[in-house]
Parts: sequence; C-alpha cells; structure tokens
Amino acid sequence: MNAESDTNEVRRSAGKIAVQLAGFAIGLGLLAWTAREALKPENREPLSNLGDADPGVVALLFGCSLATLVINGLIFWVVLRPEKKTPVSDMVATNAFTTMLAYLPFKLSLVARVALHNRRDGVPLLTIAAWFGAVGALIFVAMGPVSAASLWRKGVDVWWWVGSLGGVGLCLGILLVAAGLLAHERGLQRIHAITDPLKIGPVNRFLRTESFGKMHGVFGMLAHPWASIGATGLRLLDIGVLTLRFLAAAWILDVELGWEQAVLFASTYFMIGMLSPFGMLGTREAGSIGVAGLLGFGDAGESLAVVILIVTASESLAYLFGGVLGGVWIRPDRLVRGVKAAAEL
Repeated sequence: MNAESDTNEVRRSAGKIAVQLAGFAIGLGLLAWTAREALKPENREPLSNLGDADPGVVALLFGCSLATLVINGLIFWVVLRPEKKTPVSDMVATNAFTTMLAYLPFKLSLVARVALHNRRDGVPLLTIAAWFGAVGALIFVAMGPVSAASLWRKGVDVWWWVGSLGGVGLCLGILLVAAGLLAHERGLQRIHAITDPLKIGPVNRFLRTESFGKMHGVFGMLAHPWASIGATGLRLLDIGVLTLRFLAAAWILDVELGWEQAVLFASTYFMIGMLSPFGMLGTREAGSIGVAGLLGFGDAGESLAVVILIVTASESLAYLFGGVLGGVWIRPDRLVRGVKAAAEL
C-alpha cells in the first residue's frame, strides 16, 4: 500500500512538473508570436526609430521599471506592518530578488518569497498566507475600478477620473468596513456567531484553532486604515508608473498611444502577469495584444506588439539589475546553507 502511494505521489509530482514545463514552453511560444507580430512590414518604421531614441526617454523607461520594484516592495511592507514590523530595505530587496525570478516556471518567485519571509524575517507561514491574501485583495480594489473605467470610457476624460477614483474610494471603504467587522478578537467572535449555528463540526473546530487565528490576521491587516489606504495609494502610483512605461516606449518608437490606451494596456499587462501560473513571460505580451484586438483599438493595437517588446526588454534588464542588487542585500544563499531555521506555521 505504501509502495502504491509512493508511486502515485511520484506520478503526481511528474505531472505537475510536466504541466509547468508545458506552460513555460507555451509562454515562450507566445513571446515568439509577439516578436513576429512586432517584425511585420508595417512595423518596420517604428523599429527604425530605435537608433534615434532620446537617451532621456530611454532612461525614463529604465527608471520606471526600477521604480515599480521599489513601489511593490513598499506595498508588501506597509500591508504586513500591522502584524509584524520588518526593515523596509529588506522588504524592497526581497521584492526585487523574487520579482526577477517571476520570469521562470514552477512559481519560483512565490516559493522564494515565502521561504525568505519565513526563514529570514521569521514570519509564520499562515501569516504569510493571510498577508498575500490582503495584498491580492488590495490589488483588485485599486485596479478593478481603473480597468472598468477604461473599458467604459475608452478615453481619459472627467468621467474616467470620477469612475476610477470614485470606484477605488468606494471599494476601499467597503473593504475597510467589512474587514473592521471581522478583525481582531471581536471580529473572531462575530465569525463564530455566524458559523456556530450551522453546526458543521470540522468547520467549527478549525475556526477555533491557532492556525485559523493566524490566517484570521488578514482582516487585521485590511482593517488597518493606514495599511490599506497606503497600499492602495502605492498601487495607484504603480499603475501610473506602468502606464508611463508604455508611453515612454511609444515615444521612443514614435508610435501614437493615448493615455487611455496606455492605462488599459498597462493594467492588462500587470494582471495577466500576476495571474499566470506558468511565469509571466509571453502570457502578458500576447494577452495585451489580444485585448487590444478585442476592443478594436485599430492602429494602436497593430503597433502594440512593438511597444510591448520594448517594455518587456527594458523591464527584464531593470529587473535583472535590481534582482541582483536585492540578492546581494538579502543573501538568499544563507537559506540554502541553513543558517536560519524556518519560523513556525
């Protein structure tokens, strides 16, 4: 029986590896398709402008890619702060190092981030799960209304600003109120008051375990006004920086790209990369082009492949540079050598 279980486990592991490798290969194929789209005859003129690129705009593009590493590190730092204080420099360095790994399959970026925060920073695994959940919720609070307003207006006008900022404010307010009702000891009592009458034994017992207590910390993070407001503000800043990256690439290529298109493409590019289970390389690029086609952006959609390749190329160089610096700062090799023991669950 044990031998059979071991065999099944090996098969499952091999299957997961095969799926990840297949997904990574598909991503590379999508990237190759994007490159082919970018090299079409109608895009030769934008590509010919690369040699005459303004050094200041090139520096802006590279700097914006580095800025997004810092901004996302600050988002992770401010969300965790209500539960555990960590040095902001360590958080930014960890984000830079793990983001560099996001191009690879097997979710190595996520694995490395969890290991570093657990073993280096002493954050319990279940607290990490709650923390990542809070960061994810705040991503949708910030990006959902902006993307919806872009789809609605297809242009940056007064109503776009009203829909974007008003939607973010409304979603953030609802989140703060809901999390506040469920946070801390009083919130835990409210959860028990809702679930106890259901009399589902395993659920009721789990909700009183120490493990759930640590996962319940997600509500404490989200209920903290400065953590949620600060993280949302930083996320909006990150959207602006990513939008500026698309615009800078378009300026380099002398391609017409409006703010409204840049915002929508930037949001799509980010969300696909975040949700892709096989690494972000290739999926973001092809997905953004697909969205442009579905929305009928015409000439902007035809030139988008070239713009995206420039964004991705500059990003990869910036992330490599920032990731190496981050790795030097946090020394992940010490974890491999077992210098620090893992924190508890």
